[in-house]
Amino acid sequence: MTGHILIVDSIATNRCVLRAKLAASFLEVRQAETGREALDMIRAEPPDLVILGGDLTDMSADHFLRHCAKAPDMAAVPLVVYGTGLSREERLTAMRAGADDALNTPIAEAPFLARIRCLLRARATIEGIKLQETAAQIPGLAEDDTPFDVPASLVVTSSQGAEATGWSAALKPLVPYRMRALPIGDAVRSMSLFAVPDAFVIGVNTDSPEEGLRFLAEIRARATTRHAAILVVLNREDDIARVNALDLGANDVMPAPFDPEEATLRLATILKRKKLTDRLSRSLERGLNAAVTDPLTGLYNRRYALPQLARIARHAHASDHDYAVMVADLDYFKRVNDQYGHAAGDVVLAEVARRLRSELKGGELIARIGGEEFLIVLPQTSAQAASERAHQLCEAVRKSPVYLRARDVRIPVTISIGVSLGADMAPDGPPPMTEADAVGLIDQADKALYNAKACGRDSVTITRPAA
Repeated sequence: MTGHILIVDSIATNRCVLRAKLAASFLEVRQAETGREALDMIRAEPPDLVILGGDLTDMSADHFLRHCAKAPDMAAVPLVVYGTGLSREERLTAMRAGADDALNTPIAEAPFLARIRCLLRARATIEGIKLQETAAQIPGLAEDDTPFDVPASLVVTSSQGAEATGWSAALKPLVPYRMRALPIGDAVRSMSLFAVPDAFVIGVNTDSPEEGLRFLAEIRARATTRHAAILVVLNREDDIARVNALDLGANDVMPAPFDPEEATLRLATILKRKKLTDRLSRSLERGLNAAVTDPLTGLYNRRYALPQLARIARHAHASDHDYAVMVADLDYFKRVNDQYGHAAGDVVLAEVARRLRSELKGGELIARIGGEEFLIVLPQTSAQAASERAHQLCEAVRKSPVYLRARDVRIPVTISIGVSLGADMAPDGPPPMTEADAVGLIDQADKALYNAKACGRDSVTITRPAA
């Protein structure tokens, strides 16, 4: 377990005891005696987790938590409050102010460290996504606190269906979520029948916890539900069950009796973090897609196409199958731009790209690699099949003019295609392994394209090896 933790407590003994517990887990620990000192340290270097001990000498815990909530770099940093004899209302007040958890001392070491591991995993997930975003230089990941676009969905489940129904009924007046209450057995069987929920509330009986913990592990094992938020409710306080639930992937654990107001606060916290993670992931995915996608046609670009072509070539060599590399080029495209303008040329390019893509099957690659040039790669394709497919692509483009709605003009378009076969490019040598080798494959198809143009355009030429 790694992480940078800040302990804030006005009592030195408390800080030392906590530091000793955490140091054994190889965590980097810093300490602050006052709230102001801690806030200065947070501004200088935001920690991965803050542990706050009761009231401070210069400000209340509530005041400190609200200061942290306003700090821009603290949106994803977990906060834990601990104190002696915290009442229910004190714990709920801390969570309302932004704490992820409020613990009573003395703190049992095993469940405490399990909770710390859980919170650091959540923090690391968000930071990992941000790191990828930075590496890819993708903007647009500003954090916000906007709610879900639609109410979050929640599955409430327990080994006793009546218990789950009761919890759902108690939560209903307090939360905006869409909820279903099910016995655990029914929840397992129906996981593939309904839309993936945003969160699960799982009741675990500590006398026989296997069913609930197996369901928790199943949720984390499935790709569809792996990122759902999970709140586990124990029927009584049990250190072993708490540790097992947290280490199996629960985002939070609370003991019975079920407190709907506390459950509401805990669900809001873990759903907020899930929403942030989802938003960062979507933004990262959009940015990565933008990096490998041509914005005009929506096709992959050259950056994506070259390594994919090399991968297809290696796979073809390993499986002893041939493959076809095609370069397609619009005929007389300069005339379109000169006569109708570049805006019209963009419409033509986008429509031709759509027609070509609609003719391809799964596993076949198409990319825009130049102004009006497209790369098409067909795995496991013979020379005869490649020729037939190339002529079909020409026909798909030729069959109807491109309609410019704004000008009520129809522009006839055709393409020429050059085709090379992978086996012909390196009949005795190793398969292409690098992007530079992939450029050589495209050059071979380009030579065939020149021949197609020389033959009058709207035609297909296949390059064959010299005899």
